[in-house]
Amino acid sequence: MYYLIAYNSITFANRIKKHFASDGDFIGILHTPKELSKGGCSYSVKVKPEKIKQVLDASNRFGFKIKGVYKQTGDGNYVEVESYDISG
Repeated sequence: MYYLIAYNSITFANRIKKHFASDGDFIGILHTPKELSKGGCSYSVKVKPEKIKQVLDASNRFGFKIKGVYKQTGDGNYVEVESYDISG
């Protein structure tokens, strides 16, 4: 299971990925699936559940606007969650 954090910009997604690159945990970048994207193109970072809080905190610290946070369900789809509702 993963979370997707959607940003307006690939630049924001890349900066988050680079910020966490040294710790060896997986953070991938992808186009936000069109069924999740709210108005226009966006990019998401894909993170493990144990990493979500750190990535959200870093995004806030850097001032990166988050378009949405999505949790992967058992069938591989994603559902939107409130950014503060990141329980496993």
